[in-house]
Amino acid sequence: MLDEIDKVILSHLGRNARVSSQEISNTLQGMGFTITDRAVRQRLARLEKNKAILGYSTILNPSLVSEKVNRTILIKFKFSKNVSDGIDRLTRYLNESPFCIYSARMSGDFDWACHFVFASIEQYDLETNNFLNRFSDIISDLRSYESKATKSSPYVLFDEYATNEKKLQVYTILNSIKKHDNLNDRLQSIVESLVKYFNAKFSRIWFYDKKSKTLILKYSAGKYKNIDGEFSRIPLNSLKIGSIAKTRNPVVSNDVVHDPRIKHHEWAKKEKLKSFAGYPILYKGEVVAVLAIFSEKSLSPSDFEILGIFSDQLSKELSGFFEAKDFLLIQPEEKLVIS
Repeated sequence: MLDEIDKVILSHLGRNARVSSQEISNTLQGMGFTITDRAVRQRLARLEKNKAILGYSTILNPSLVSEKVNRTILIKFKFSKNVSDGIDRLTRYLNESPFCIYSARMSGDFDWACHFVFASIEQYDLETNNFLNRFSDIISDLRSYESKATKSSPYVLFDEYATNEKKLQVYTILNSIKKHDNLNDRLQSIVESLVKYFNAKFSRIWFYDKKSKTLILKYSAGKYKNIDGEFSRIPLNSLKIGSIAKTRNPVVSNDVVHDPRIKHHEWAKKEKLKSFAGYPILYKGEVVAVLAIFSEKSLSPSDFEILGIFSDQLSKELSGFFEAKDFLLIQPEEKLVIS
């Protein structure tokens, strides 16, 4: 059985298989778990031994895979007394095949689906003939479709009822911002929606100015709407917001009153703040902004996961908008500019 710490570890690895155990440990400690770098490595060893982790891999850009010969195969079985042995042979073959990147048992009109990627059409023809010869005794119908990958993403571990509700909220926010044609309106809608749907006391977006190496507060919602206060300009070397832009890694804390990365502990105590979460917003692989929320409630591992998914998806949504509108990065003292 996986506990909450295991789920956080696996979620990190799902997003980036090269993430260090120290980074995972830092995230867990920020969420209130007492765990060392060494303890994370021990858990990884246990997860590998128990086959919860079968290996470590890279998530490729779908466009790279789509340049190959892609075929999705649907199979209908020829049921007989020997079909179970044949299915076992098929399962072993697909598990070991370097060409097969996905396979699954199905219900409905077809019994099996799998996806193959080949370097050439000649390789596809050769492997197809080999496949049919191997399993002609159990196949009554086989359909092969040319396909093109458009998405590749890690599996989301946290899938309980509450998480499903938050996923719906994420889609609600992402859909709601599409009604705004103006980028400034979209970004303001985002921080307002996070306050509404994620119980944030306030939410903010800072944009990064490369020339001054400063994060400039542009959007704020909730209790603190003013963008001209103490934190209107944050240097890149700051412990909290700046580190997110510098490392491109999220920062989370469930103990802001005592967190050394938080500047004003008495203020946090007075406001009854418990948690902070900050995430990088990327455009063409570079950090262009930092999204952050403060809340009076503690963040659960699933909250952290869902907010991470939201930020990743938000980066994609805004990237498309930036490109469509020929986006120009902001100047230090100006609003966003769209030409």
